[in-house]
Amino acid sequence: MEYLVPMLIVVLVVIVVTFVAWLMGRKTRRSQNAASSEPAGGNAKRHGREITREMAQEASAKLTPETHQSVYSLIARQQVLNAVKAYRSATGTSLGESAAAVAALAQFPQPSPAPAVASATESPLTVADIVAAAPVPAVAPAPHAYRYRAIVSQGEEVREVASTRLNEEIFGQVRALAQSGDYDGAARLLRDHADIGEEEAKEFVSMIEPYS
Repeated sequence: MEYLVPMLIVVLVVIVVTFVAWLMGRKTRRSQNAASSEPAGGNAKRHGREITREMAQEASAKLTPETHQSVYSLIARQQVLNAVKAYRSATGTSLGESAAAVAALAQFPQPSPAPAVASATESPLTVADIVAAAPVPAVAPAPHAYRYRAIVSQGEEVREVASTRLNEEIFGQVRALAQSGDYDGAARLLRDHADIGEEEAKEFVSMIEPYS
């Protein structure tokens, strides 16, 4: 009996040591398996596709400065799924290609693409250019102006004066002046409202009979 207790202690120690050694060996085997699965050269893989710097450059080239900033902002906040969605929306690529592109951008950060610069040979747009390019509105033809016809007769002789500045009221004033004997005044008033010469105007009003 005096040897039984020390023997039990030795057996217990052996069991504990053996169990700890088994745990450590299992952990070591897991680490070795994980290390053996890493690809040679240190490049990562995603879904069997190798992620390279060239992939990151190609993915960045498809982005504008605005979408580039948006994707990298989501990557920086570790919102990978949203970054993939943003990249896919900006480029129209498939889900798998977008995921690979975001992984490449995250592993190989790319500078923002420079905004497009207008060609130096392209002349600036001027106001004259805008006016020249604008459609010319159709111009409606001016309405035909009404020409009043003043007619006088004496015997078989008939005279006529037509003008857009004449009307019934003005011709009535011309007639009244002539009928009162003021032929010069009647001729001046007629010339003010018709494109005729002095002699023609005098001949015209002279055919208006005075008051009897």
